[in-house]
Order: sequence, then C-alpha cells, then structure tokens
Amino acid sequence: MDNSLLIALIALLGLVVGSFANVVIYRLPRIIEQEWKAELDAYLEEQGITPPLATAAASATEPEAEPKRQSLPLSLSLPRSHCPHCQTPIRYRDLIPVLSWLFRRGRCAHCQGSISVRYPVVELVSAVLAVIAWQQVEAPLLALAIYGFSMTLVVGGLIDWDSQWLPDRITLPLMWSGLFLASIGQNPLGLSLSHALWGAMAGYLTFWLMATAFRLVTGRDGLGGGDTKLLAALGAWLGGLVLPQLLLMSSLLGLGIALWFRLRHGKQGEFPFGPALAASGLILFWHPLPL
Repeated sequence: MDNSLLIALIALLGLVVGSFANVVIYRLPRIIEQEWKAELDAYLEEQGITPPLATAAASATEPEAEPKRQSLPLSLSLPRSHCPHCQTPIRYRDLIPVLSWLFRRGRCAHCQGSISVRYPVVELVSAVLAVIAWQQVEAPLLALAIYGFSMTLVVGGLIDWDSQWLPDRITLPLMWSGLFLASIGQNPLGLSLSHALWGAMAGYLTFWLMATAFRLVTGRDGLGGGDTKLLAALGAWLGGLVLPQLLLMSSLLGLGIALWFRLRHGKQGEFPFGPALAASGLILFWHPLPL
C-alpha cells in the first residue's frame, strides 16, 4: 500500500477514535455516577429505606412513558448522541468527524444551538497523534500502545477539566499498561521494569505526601486522589527521573489553569490539576528534556 494512502487511512481512523473519545469524555463520569446511585439505592432498599429519588418519581405527574425514557441506563453506545440544548438525537450524517461540525458551522441542525469547538479539536488531535505514533515507531503494536497512552491522557485531562475528577478507570489502566510494557521490554523510552516500578512508586508517594502535608497544615484536601494515580501512571511510562521536570512543568501549567478558572468562572480555591499533568506528560513523552 502506498505510504501516503496508509497515512490518510490512519488519520481517518484517528478521527473516528477522536469522535469516540468525545463520547467517553462526556459520558464516562455520568455512567460512573449512575452506577454509584444504583449501588446506593440497592443498599437503601436492603436496609428497608425508600430511596429519595424513587419517592419523588412516585409522586410525579409526568406521562407514564417519560420516566421510562429517562430511566434508561446510560452507556457509551446508548442512547444516541443528542444536542445538548434541545436534546434532539443527532442524525448519523451529522456525526462525521470534523466535517459535520464545519458544514453546520458549529450549530445544531434542529435548534441552531451552539456546539462546542472542542469536539472537532479533539478529533483532529486524535488524528495527529495517530499519524505521529505510526511514523515515529516501526512496530505497529507499540505504535498502537503509544497512541493509546496519548489519547488516554487527552481523555483524562478533559474529564478532569469538566468535572474536577479523574476516574480510576482512566488512571489505573494507564499505570498498569505502562508497567506491563516495561515487563516485556517494550517501554517506548527503553525503561526496564525496575525503572518503571520506581517511577510509579515515586509518582504516587510524591503527591500522596504533598496531599497529606497540605491536609495537616490547612485542614482540607488539596490534591485529589486521581492526580496522585495519574502521576503514578506517568512515572510508570516516563520513569522516575523525569518526575522533577514533570512537576515543574505541570505546576506552571496549573498556575495558568487556576488563573483561567478564577477569571472565567470566578472560582477561587479548587481547580483541576489533571489537565496540567496530562499535558506535561504528553510534552515530555514526545519531546523529552535533557536530564
């Protein structure tokens, strides 16, 4: 197959994966919250307590079909993607990565509500990362692993940006995959298993000690557990020697994020640190600084 055609195919696949990544970013936190609520409701029923939401639903006067539609469990595939403004399901022809957004000029086809530019940006970033991974690494499976690492950081960082929460379903597979690649001698940076293990432990302990000290001094939580696990995952992929650079770069980026949240949203105090960690990890992975 001609190389240019192969690159085009990889970019196309990257666009499709980017479209799916947008779904994960939006739905994964809601799916986990849905599961937590179901577990809580089951526990309350075991204790003979009627869940508060069930009581409210029983007294509602909505048509019978409406609660059934709303109670359908959310998944990554169902229900169909819909407009965030009018809730109208998006037609399949309007789900073409990047092109549909451009054709509709960033507007819903039904209500003309604005659709965030972040959707096509994530799709384009996914395509670029796929092409870079393929061109930089000769082994296809290793290129796929590197692409998966990069996109996991993108997804995790944006989930944290939206919800200030990094799910274990993002951070833990990232860490274990880094350790696995090192164990079979396939770490992209040539790290041995011992270096990857020390990197993961150093990453976790660094943030855990910082979070514990902050809690003792101020009496409140500072760094979240998701940030700690994400740094451990980055340590497993990049090694412990990169952690000082990673912390310095992410601190500078985190300062910018904190200023953004304060100026844009008027928020003081809490802000997501995961996007700064994820961005720093991507930069140092693709363009490592001299130690």
